[in-house]
Amino acid sequence: MPRYFKVVDAQPHIGQNYFKIVFIRGERVKDKISLWRWCWLCVIEIIFGKELLESFVITASNSGSPEDADLERKYGEPNQLNLHIPSGIFTNVFREQIIQLLYYKFYLQYLLILPLVEPPENAETCTINVTRTRFRLRKSLLYLIIPFRRVYILSAVFVHLLAESASYFATNSLWVVAAVGIVLEFVRRILKL
Repeated sequence: MPRYFKVVDAQPHIGQNYFKIVFIRGERVKDKISLWRWCWLCVIEIIFGKELLESFVITASNSGSPEDADLERKYGEPNQLNLHIPSGIFTNVFREQIIQLLYYKFYLQYLLILPLVEPPENAETCTINVTRTRFRLRKSLLYLIIPFRRVYILSAVFVHLLAESASYFATNSLWVVAAVGIVLEFVRRILKL
């Protein structure tokens, strides 16, 4: 009979609080964006974040550009922020907010994407023009994709629980709770169009 050998790995795991990273403004962002706008970007991220991550994973397989050959293949394919956003009915409606999300959260907060050149800021118009700036995914941070997706999923579950609990306490009817759950799920799926 074969002897069982226990497999041991003493390497410490990555113990970051990803909810804190997603929902709390970091030092690089605090003085650049108001709390209310940050909260709005968090809502947009919960709705569209998973699709954006999938888009970055797809472009991560390609590397290099005329401006930077990236011979070590450390980065994904560089594109303008607009081109990193998958086309869809609701992503097109919220495109401007998604660009803000990509810049302030995915670039400044998470450092998940980096520009090939720093985008110009115009102090007079209070704008950062990223039209000609191409951003690319840092492949060394691909491990963040799964924890971020988990944050998005758990946030959606929390919203479901909160809405369904509130509807139950307000009406004391399981039919209403089921209807609220169906409506929320329908809205969540419609937003993916």
